[in-house]
Amino acid sequence: MAKSNSKEKTRDRIINSAKKLFAEQGYQKTTIVDISRQAGLSEAALYEYFQGKEDLLLTIPDLWVSELLRDLDEQLFGIKGAVNKLRKYLWWYIRRVEQAPLDAKIVYLFLKTNANFLNTEVYSNVKNLYSYLVDIFEEGRKTGEMKPELNPLLARDVFVGTMDHIITRWLLKDMTYSLFENLETIFELMVDAFKANHPTLTSQSIL
Repeated sequence: MAKSNSKEKTRDRIINSAKKLFAEQGYQKTTIVDISRQAGLSEAALYEYFQGKEDLLLTIPDLWVSELLRDLDEQLFGIKGAVNKLRKYLWWYIRRVEQAPLDAKIVYLFLKTNANFLNTEVYSNVKNLYSYLVDIFEEGRKTGEMKPELNPLLARDVFVGTMDHIITRWLLKDMTYSLFENLETIFELMVDAFKANHPTLTSQSIL
């Protein structure tokens, strides 16, 4: 048991070292030598845990996205109305990004530009994370809260694309302002494009 715990701690130390270096100096400039030194290990010891730098690049966000998936059901529990669920999703996701800027930087600035990203488990988890949005838009369309002709897949793409832009811009500007700046205005602009012209159907509230 002690040996297992020791291996887990070493693995975590490698991951945290790689995360820090990727975020600070970029994925391309970071070497296995840098990571092993940061973690206090030899290169040979590091290779006992990971196949290389790309393996680490794919592992770090997978842990983060898996954690987000476990949390999302709990966050949406008890919320009525598609618009309220969209607001909760956006505020929750942006908050989680703000709480884990290193993970977000790796995902948005390095992982999504990696050619192997679409073939990874983390991509499957990202799709699962965004599938909640498809369900929310479909719910809104069926209840009349959203436009009846609304395409849930296209609406998801608009919503996710807006989130990606907000987060990427924040990261590129070195996180010098709050992600929540003007977020309500942005949200209202998006939702106005989705909502049916029926004010009585948008008055449901969070339990």
